[in-house]
Amino acid sequence: MEQKLIGANIARFRTEKGLSQEKVAEYMGVSGQAVTKWEGNLSKPNSENLIRLAELFGISVDDLLGNQRIDVTTDGKKYKNSKMPWLFIVITLICIVAYIFMSAMNGLFRAGTLICMFLMGIPVQMFLHIYFTNAIDKDSISTVAGFDNNIEYDHLEVKRLLTQLDIHIGILSTVYVFLLCMIHLFDLEPEWINGVLILFYVLNILLCILINNYKVINKIYIYEADKKRALKGIPVTITYILLLFIGMGVTVFLFESKGIENNTMPAMKLAALLIFGAVLATIGYFVESNHLKKWEPMKSDYKISKFSLISATASIILFGIMFVFT
Repeated sequence: MEQKLIGANIARFRTEKGLSQEKVAEYMGVSGQAVTKWEGNLSKPNSENLIRLAELFGISVDDLLGNQRIDVTTDGKKYKNSKMPWLFIVITLICIVAYIFMSAMNGLFRAGTLICMFLMGIPVQMFLHIYFTNAIDKDSISTVAGFDNNIEYDHLEVKRLLTQLDIHIGILSTVYVFLLCMIHLFDLEPEWINGVLILFYVLNILLCILINNYKVINKIYIYEADKKRALKGIPVTITYILLLFIGMGVTVFLFESKGIENNTMPAMKLAALLIFGAVLATIGYFVESNHLKKWEPMKSDYKISKFSLISATASIILFGIMFVFT
């Protein structure tokens, strides 16, 4: 009776994790036929294999053996999304509406400020909440940017990650919209405050995503090779983001420090150099990401591709040339 229960539980938890028998066999270091026999109650895994199976499924050995009542939470339909993001969305919308009415009454209304608040609250905060919630409810993790159909994930941990990101992005969006609302209603801002707040907002969003992903790498990936690729991918992404922010930072600095006006020749030169530098950095990033996917950690050490190094160096040179052209 116990053996039949073990076989049923192995099949059950494997299915809930979205794993095939072949993937379980690969992780366990056994043949696919062995897993088939376990689930078909034709044989029983030894103690060591029971422990490894429990680790793979993210449960205890007692749960696998059926000695405890199992509370299934890995099923996408039963995973409960946090209601907090909607609370932050409501607060954000209240701030936007308050700004429209209060600024209009006091003669402080600025279309640029409203656009910034709208972009933070609707395309970013609300869209991402709907996007993450849809992925969690439908258990369609592969539809989320950054997740690959060819990689095996712990679906429950990925859903927890998406929920954390949803909450953090909601908090950040609400805080920045509130800051814009208060600063402009009290007419405290210098002219460049919108640009600075937008840059810090985008940077905080990106850091939030990177830090949260880094913290759960060992939890969301099933196989060691995928974990190592993910760890190597973090510096690649950070380098790409830094290059873009360096380019934007140099552009803003030169515009402000040299009093460059829009639609002038110096402005067009700066814009062209920024675009070319960003394009080179982007091409290098995608080349390196593709190179990383093909890397086999168990066979060789990771080496950055020469093309990516050349692209990054060329981007920095172009951003440096900006000082010469102005």
